[in-house]
Amino acid sequence: MYDAELQSRWSTEVLCMNNEKRKHEKAVNKIDNAVRKALDKGVSKKVIEDTVGQAIVKAIEAVAAKKAAVKKTPSKKSPAKKAVGKRAVAKKAPVDEAVPKPV
Repeated sequence: MYDAELQSRWSTEVLCMNNEKRKHEKAVNKIDNAVRKALDKGVSKKVIEDTVGQAIVKAIEAVAAKKAAVKKTPSKKSPAKKAVGKRAVAKKAPVDEAVPKPV
C-alpha cells in the first residue's frame, strides 16, 4: 500500500514541481529505500533513527555553510565603461570627376 501511495503521489506532483521540491523528494526516496533495506537486514530501529538523524543534521550544516560561503563571495565587478568620445570620421578618397570625351 505504501509503494502505491508513493507512486501515485509521485506521478501527480512531478509535473508541477520546481527543482527544490524535486531534490527534496529524491532525498526522501533515498532515505526511505535505505531504511527499508536496513529493516530487511535486521538492523534495529534505534540505530536507524540515530543514523538518519545524524545524516539530516549534517545536511543542514552543509546547506548553512554553503549559503554562508555564497554570501561572502564578492559579486563580479561590472566591466569598465569605454570612453565615449567623437569617432574620427573617415575621409573619403578624392574622386576624379569624369571629364566628357569630345565627340
